[in-house]
Amino acid sequence: MRQHMHHRSSVALAALLTMPMLHGCATVAERPAVSAQANAVVPFQAAKAGRVGESADVVISWSAPGATSVTIFAGTDPDSIERVSPVARGGSDGSATVTGLAPGKRWFFALVPDRGAPLVIADRALHLATMPNLRDIGGYRTSDGRWVRMGMLYRSDQLDRLSDADFATFSNLGVGLIADLRTATERTREPDRVPAGTEHLVLDVAAGSKGGLGGDMRQAMQMIATGKGAEMLTEANREFVSLDSARSAYATLLDRIAAPSAPPTLYHCTAGKDRTGWATAVILTMLGVPRETVIADYLASNIYLHRKNEAALVAIAKSPTPISRENLEPVMTVRAAYIEAAFAEVERRYGSFDRYVSEGLGIDPATVERLRHRYLTGQSD
Repeated sequence: MRQHMHHRSSVALAALLTMPMLHGCATVAERPAVSAQANAVVPFQAAKAGRVGESADVVISWSAPGATSVTIFAGTDPDSIERVSPVARGGSDGSATVTGLAPGKRWFFALVPDRGAPLVIADRALHLATMPNLRDIGGYRTSDGRWVRMGMLYRSDQLDRLSDADFATFSNLGVGLIADLRTATERTREPDRVPAGTEHLVLDVAAGSKGGLGGDMRQAMQMIATGKGAEMLTEANREFVSLDSARSAYATLLDRIAAPSAPPTLYHCTAGKDRTGWATAVILTMLGVPRETVIADYLASNIYLHRKNEAALVAIAKSPTPISRENLEPVMTVRAAYIEAAFAEVERRYGSFDRYVSEGLGIDPATVERLRHRYLTGQSD
């Protein structure tokens, strides 16, 4: 691998809700237990990696005020990146472009500081054209200075449209459990394409809904056509908190991923933005990720799905019963107000997020602690 680097001082409802790909950067997390410092404080306050355009090159940037120097190694297994031949070096703050990486693989980068625990980072995006909202939810820094590990939890849109090439790439992620958050109608119309040996778990979030995502599709389409799409999705997000079916689905997902033997897991809905968005918000909040970061991750669906949305809008405009772009966009995208409605429902019903977890989802403190032990790295600062 070759490198060149520079330093810097700082670093349809169901059918309609499928959308593209972000070629952006993503923050990422330490995962291997190979270092004697694995449980030390991670000195990085920021770190991200992102593919350069359509190439296999990756730009890495970091800020580690507690360190003097950082050495970077590359590998395709986050648990066993050999620290023999560095691909880049820098000071406490820096950036590097790593070239010569073999294409078709997911590359992870171990950022090893001279003080404190190392951090493993990767581009969060998987860059699959036929599954554009597939991304790793790891790589976020928590409020107490720990990091969410990568390569363990994935979120995505539907799996039925995967091309053979993208299916092969997806299969190589080693996902052992796929949690399908969609309704029976969606699952029947667009069945998941599941890799051999992977468990498929049905968790119908909206089974108890009378409108929108889980109810009468004709009613939903009428709301969209009459400009009430934003109202519908706002109410849907409240239902993610209030519905018995939603609470059961999310509780089961949390129980499964908290198990000591839990495999790498992917959970998804149709667009990977609403039901999946709240699942991600719950997990990241339980892990201690700040609210503003949680909402930023939620809003990123608008970027990942932009191309697919545009293609869908063009197709719908040519249909016998077109719906205006103005009325479609509120349901094909996400808005901060949607997820904020879910958080507000948590406060209204339970008084706090912790009580929502314990009383609404029935998750006990031991399960919360298992989640944090499994998916966080580094000591709190």
